[in-house]
Amino acid sequence: MRRRSGSGAVRKLPSGRWQARITRPDGSRKSLGTWRTKTDAEQALVHAESEQLKGEWQPTPDDPGTVAEWAKKWLNQAHHLKPTTKTGHEQMLRCHVLPRFGEMPVTQIRREDVVSWVGEQVASGTKPDVIRLSMIALRCACKTAVTAGIIPANPVSEISLPRREQREMCPLTIEQVEALAEAISHPEIKQAGNGAHSTRKDYRPDLALAVRLAAYTGLRAGELWALRRKHLDLEARTIRVQESVAEVNGQLVFGTTKTGLSRAVTWPASLDEAINTHLSTRPDDINALVFVATNGSPVRHPGFMQRYFKPAVVRAGLPSSFRFHDLRHTHASLLIAMGAHPKAIQERLGHSSITVTLNTYGHLMPGMGDALAGALDKLITNSEGHVKGTNKGSNDGGTVIYHF
Repeated sequence: MRRRSGSGAVRKLPSGRWQARITRPDGSRKSLGTWRTKTDAEQALVHAESEQLKGEWQPTPDDPGTVAEWAKKWLNQAHHLKPTTKTGHEQMLRCHVLPRFGEMPVTQIRREDVVSWVGEQVASGTKPDVIRLSMIALRCACKTAVTAGIIPANPVSEISLPRREQREMCPLTIEQVEALAEAISHPEIKQAGNGAHSTRKDYRPDLALAVRLAAYTGLRAGELWALRRKHLDLEARTIRVQESVAEVNGQLVFGTTKTGLSRAVTWPASLDEAINTHLSTRPDDINALVFVATNGSPVRHPGFMQRYFKPAVVRAGLPSSFRFHDLRHTHASLLIAMGAHPKAIQERLGHSSITVTLNTYGHLMPGMGDALAGALDKLITNSEGHVKGTNKGSNDGGTVIYHF
């Protein structure tokens, strides 16, 4: 599928188009573009090689290069992105987008190519969320190309995508939260001894407190592990949620919260004793982390999940699919059960908008429709005004009274 001519080459791309590439005098290879047929690509290559031999062909100075080259440039300059977001974009591009579009000149990517690729991904069984995340990364890269005047319009805009996967929530009852906290406070740790593996039981009240705080305040995992002494107001029973931590390429990165905004969250008085007892074991430094690993380093969430959380889920008799994030869903469901207003839930959970709250937890609010209908009934019943209208469809020409 590849034909070499002099210092250049022609090859067929996964999209079905033919790409011609010429080798520059410095040894680097430059794409000339893509064509629908192999013959057209070969002709373009022969012409470029001839011009180069005569010293007349020069690559366009402002040529943005291939999609892979432009995507790399975009990521390197995307300083506004959180490290976790940038890493996610890089992974989606590398694993899903660039194998198809990487060698294509960014100026030649077409909407029909993207639509065709989405269809192929769906047919191959790629998860809808992966397709969406891949498209977001490609769309952002192309958007910067539009802004730079490289392409006239974004070829990834307004393309129909498969529906997002709805992950089933698993909110717990208070009793289940306490059972999980009790189970994680006595973890079974595997250890080697005398050539054989054995287990020992530890006592970890700090992990039980972490579970209760997640369920009773709604903090995200990254926010919980980034808590410092200075974020806790013991008298007001308030947490100032200002930081988050995530593991990126093996490194822990501290930064702002998911939305970039801080918020204040109160905890129930029943946690006072556990919080005060735990803080007595931590340094007095205001910047000291509230929760740390056994060696004193920050908690790495994947390791915590594997070593402590998942085994505790099993011992507590919860579904094996239960996630740490379900503790946040638990908090939301408890607030809803108490009749909290959606706006209050939004502010407590730190959602970027109330739309996010309603889209996420609207299905847990079936009573909201009943409450609204009941309120309307009360307005109708108490209303003293009547609007009269003539029922022209009746045989007797009677009057119909509408109550509002």
